[in-house]
Amino acid sequence: MEMIEQLVSRTDAVYQRWLTEAVDDFAADTTGLTVFGRESLLERNTTYEIGAWPAGHLMIGQEGDRGYFLRCDGGGGGPVYSADLGALGPADLDVVAPTFGVWLRSGFALPAEPEPDMPLIADVYIDKMPVDAVALLMRASKLLGADWRVADLRNILAAQPFLAARSAQPWKVRGRLRSAPELRQHLFYAADDGLEAVWATEGPDMRPGRR
Repeated sequence: MEMIEQLVSRTDAVYQRWLTEAVDDFAADTTGLTVFGRESLLERNTTYEIGAWPAGHLMIGQEGDRGYFLRCDGGGGGPVYSADLGALGPADLDVVAPTFGVWLRSGFALPAEPEPDMPLIADVYIDKMPVDAVALLMRASKLLGADWRVADLRNILAAQPFLAARSAQPWKVRGRLRSAPELRQHLFYAADDGLEAVWATEGPDMRPGRR
């Protein structure tokens, strides 16, 4: 409980003020989302052992098997994230809102599922990465939640294109590439006629072509 209280004390002022005034949980009728009041907050974070992972984050809400997290860095606020509680990993945090204040003003609206112009599920590959780009491959590993041994990285680079994530969600990977421009040209997903670039620009006529 003490660790959870410490995390709360390091959240942004808007969230702390809301939590002080929240007598009960906020329950959204249409989405099944619950944003925790203080009592539930302490119980849920203790039950799921939040704090160890994701490090420096507090679980402030839940929607079925999906948790909603706020970064606790003592700063002026940061993004609200969501993640599958059954598979928490470095690549699994998806941005829901840029700050808790923005999320609060929206009535705790959840982002709509996209209409992906790619398969919902597909194998993701890495290609066209320089054979000596070990540091770049390590960043790709973190983005994809892969667990490659450091000793194997040079051999992996020499074997491109190689399978980097089996049965992934390419449209989610594309979202993560917004903050990793250095990886955009190296990630592809398996399509019926070859490998298709994961990253797509705003205009459909500007999309990377098939390989």
